[in-house]
Amino acid sequence: MGLGLGIDAGGTATRWRLADGSGHCIAQGSVAPLTGHLFSAAAEERARQIVIEMAQAVLKTGRPLGIVAGITGLTRDTPAEATMRALFAQTFELPQDRVFVAEDMWIAYLAYFALGEGILVYSGTGSIGYYLSETKDVIRVGGRGNLIDDGGSGFWIAREALKAVLRAEEESPGEGWTTTLGTCLAGALGGTDWNVVRSFVYGGDRGKIGSLARAVGEAAGADDKTALRILREAGESLPASPIPSSSASAPGPLRWWAGARACIRSCPTVSGRIWRRRSSSSPPIWTRR
Repeated sequence: MGLGLGIDAGGTATRWRLADGSGHCIAQGSVAPLTGHLFSAAAEERARQIVIEMAQAVLKTGRPLGIVAGITGLTRDTPAEATMRALFAQTFELPQDRVFVAEDMWIAYLAYFALGEGILVYSGTGSIGYYLSETKDVIRVGGRGNLIDDGGSGFWIAREALKAVLRAEEESPGEGWTTTLGTCLAGALGGTDWNVVRSFVYGGDRGKIGSLARAVGEAAGADDKTALRILREAGESLPASPIPSSSASAPGPLRWWAGARACIRSCPTVSGRIWRRRSSSSPPIWTRR
């Protein structure tokens, strides 16, 4: 039985699925986040360990004949792409021509659109607006990482919420953590003491911080005004379109692909705010990651 391995490496986790020739899932699982930011020997070693851990889990079920991997932070035709392809090929004992590696958005786009057909807006741990032309040229807005941008992403939402609660607590002790937003965040963090908060934020990675967006969504669902404001601002900060609305070649469909979808959709004005930034009358389509 011929098996293929699909990999979605994001900022929160690296998910894999082993499928047969008919596309039926045979096994699936996840390992630690894997990124294309291979800018040091330590980063390459970490990537190698994650791929080895994945291979150990996959090979318990069967050996894939080919691999398709979408990796966050990766750009095609770069040294990082070649390094990742070689790493997968070596670990799974496959010829390199049986391994396809690309940025995660390249694969996500083609899962929903034909080349040049539409615009994909992603909001998960990070955020990006993405368009892949008929000639495979990439036009992108955002997607520069949490240190530069990633506006409206799960990381951005979590950071803004923590900032709001901590500043409220500093200005009026007892009025930050006792709010609905503060209570939801404290539950996710494991407490309100600064040592607890600091350990969670600086002892983890961006995916762990981004997971706090769920707590913000929970607070917004309970009508917390600060949480609702943050989500409205998240909608305004998302990269709504990598194609100028005045462009004659601007495609019509807009699809949102989002791990942060649940908390953003809890604010009913966000979708409309984003869509008004484009001239098309067609509404955006929400997609579960």
